[in-house]
Amino acid sequence: MAQPTAVLDEESIRIEEYDRVAVITFNRPERLNAWDASMGQSIERYLRALDGGEYRIRCVVLTGAGRAFCAGGNVKTFPGADLGRARPPWRPAHTEANITTWMRRADVPIIAAINGFCMGMGIGIALGADLRIAAEDALFQVAQMRRGLAVDYSEPYALPRVVGMQRALELMFTARRFTAQQALDYGLVLEVVPAARLRERALELASTIAAGPPLALAGTKQLAYSVEHEGLERVLQLTTPMVGLIARTEDAVEGVRAFLERRQPTFRGR
Repeated sequence: MAQPTAVLDEESIRIEEYDRVAVITFNRPERLNAWDASMGQSIERYLRALDGGEYRIRCVVLTGAGRAFCAGGNVKTFPGADLGRARPPWRPAHTEANITTWMRRADVPIIAAINGFCMGMGIGIALGADLRIAAEDALFQVAQMRRGLAVDYSEPYALPRVVGMQRALELMFTARRFTAQQALDYGLVLEVVPAARLRERALELASTIAAGPPLALAGTKQLAYSVEHEGLERVLQLTTPMVGLIARTEDAVEGVRAFLERRQPTFRGR
């Protein structure tokens, strides 16, 4: 594999540039790349910089270091993880509300190369990508229900549009895990490849796309999502108060406590 022409290491991500393709790697492998605010801030800054008009980078690959693409939100920031720390009610329960919007509005096509665990917020990030490739050993879960939380941000909007309403609701309601092959069958991913070939295949596809005309790529992407932008924005507006409300329930506290204590939660509808 060619050596990157530029490397940028930030707090929780690593960015490598290969000619016209950039690889953004979630780089918290010891936490299974659990999402945190610094990841979103770094990705937003980089995508905004790419929209500056030079079109030096023409395609982006998102992937994760270690055993996970992204195993979800940082549970230690959830309700019940630290009952002594109150969250002001006007702040959203998570900081990732706009990540899908940034990804969809970026001029460059984005490919998610999904390795290992892709759960909770990880699926939301993957849905923000334009194309998704999974390793054979990837494992998926829309996990929020298991924590007593509402399925949040882009997932209630984007998942039904990718896999269909009935399948999306089943995955959200049951919070069951599903394999890469099942994700392919549902239409969630474009391809499934051996884990050892995931990065290579993602770069192959990204290089093919990056060889195209950048203005036409950007215009086509924006036209494809033009009808969806308004709907996604509306869902995000509704999500913040909904997630904040449910996150303060006793069930949410119980769900997170049960996860941290490695036991089954008991939900009481309070």
